Amino acid sequence: MLRHAARITRLLVATSLVSSQVMAGDLMSCAELDSDGMFANTKVKSSKVIDPNPEKKIGAYCEIQATIKPSSGSNVGVVYRFPQNWNGKLYAVGGGGFAGNMTPEAVENALSRGYATAQNDLGHASANSLDASFAIAEPGKPNNDAITDFGYRATNVMTKLAKQIIVEHYGKNPLKSYFEGCSTGGRQGLAEIQRYGEDFDGVIAGAPVYNAHVYTNSVFRVQSFHAKSGSNLMPEHVPLISKAVMEACDAQDGLKDGILTDPRMCTWDPGVLECKAGQSGAQCLTPQQVETVRKVYAGMKGADGKWRAYPLMRGGEGDWAVRMIGTPEMPRGLNAVLGSPFVSHLVKNDPNYEIMSFDVEKGVEEIEKSYAGDRVIAQNPSIARFAGRGGKLIMWHGFNDPGPSPLATIEYFEAVQKSTGDDDGKSTRLFMAPGVGHCRGGVGPDKFDMLTALENWAEKNQAPEQVIATKVDSKVSRPLCPYPKLPKYKGDGDQNDPANFVCERIGQ
Repeated sequence: MLRHAARITRLLVATSLVSSQVMAGDLMSCAELDSDGMFANTKVKSSKVIDPNPEKKIGAYCEIQATIKPSSGSNVGVVYRFPQNWNGKLYAVGGGGFAGNMTPEAVENALSRGYATAQNDLGHASANSLDASFAIAEPGKPNNDAITDFGYRATNVMTKLAKQIIVEHYGKNPLKSYFEGCSTGGRQGLAEIQRYGEDFDGVIAGAPVYNAHVYTNSVFRVQSFHAKSGSNLMPEHVPLISKAVMEACDAQDGLKDGILTDPRMCTWDPGVLECKAGQSGAQCLTPQQVETVRKVYAGMKGADGKWRAYPLMRGGEGDWAVRMIGTPEMPRGLNAVLGSPFVSHLVKNDPNYEIMSFDVEKGVEEIEKSYAGDRVIAQNPSIARFAGRGGKLIMWHGFNDPGPSPLATIEYFEAVQKSTGDDDGKSTRLFMAPGVGHCRGGVGPDKFDMLTALENWAEKNQAPEQVIATKVDSKVSRPLCPYPKLPKYKGDGDQNDPANFVCERIGQ
């Protein structure tokens, strides 16, 4: 640990504020943290005091921006925010798509609670979540350092440096360190506990894009909708299909509310919408369109019976126009410009690779064996080092996610339970969010406070038995339950009151 005994504590010099939670003489000032060479392989670009924001209940804090170079070809951008009234803990947040997240908005909630916060750019400066160009050094040649940083290294070096600076800035180590992320951020959290079990005491991993199937899912769906003439749907078909699904399955969970609590129970077949005499266009589906819908509901399995591409869940059709059918801006849909570029840029190292030619049957193995697959995929269920030191993992996933499959997250959760012997949920819990899409959206309640649930579990040994979910501009509110339990309506009372639901195991 670096020691600068001659430096007197001058926290938040610009505002002459000193925290009562730290010991004078052991605390470095915000301004002094920009000295060159203080931290190995790191260049501090700026350190400044940010004034309080009473409206958001955020006090003054020291903001530090830096670049870390764990290797000659690596440039990991990081930003730390250290509040004057520190709660003694560290909170790190993940990114999304192909980008990290350095925005202050992403940590406002944590800052308002007094957390020191840490963020990174995943090793490349672009904030565009669709930009995978970082992975190619030149045509046909991968940028291995950038891929490694994206996969796991950027988050690890960010965390180690955060703890170093916290010691210098506050004079003591954080009491607890937490990580939270969804999608790519969820994968970052899983990579951390799989590779570096000592970095965090608790992780919240939402909708993690943790396996190769995330990318074969995307390609399979693009091919299903767009490979053949006449196989694609019209945007107007979406409400037609969604209405038919709800009419067939909405009451299966005991409550007709537009939300399928467990969409796996629904086996509605699109053949009932096949065009009859006198019907056409948005009124019905052609035989080819029926085939398309059946394909994506079924997914694809290989000869070995294992998934190559997971099925879409019935009840989540609201995202199909943007994700699958396409828009003027994205003619092949979001899948073609978000998930599929992993294949073209990180596996094939060719931005012009035609994903329509990709062999999904062999794709999972090809991705897993690639350089990028080895560094980005985070599917190892062995988290013994993390769990053994008391680490707590909360996973959650929207049951109608049209990107990474909720079924894959359930499989990983069950694999972790088997690997760690954690059948009773002492270290890992999964919450499925009925009706919710990818990280947010959908017809189900998608706002919930997993951080408080994690704090209570890691600090008070109060394992979360339910987490209340709400929805903006809606009265709907439901409990999220630790899987395999799901929320079940008691049959009486306000259906928007979570008190009228009970968490029960599937099939009961």
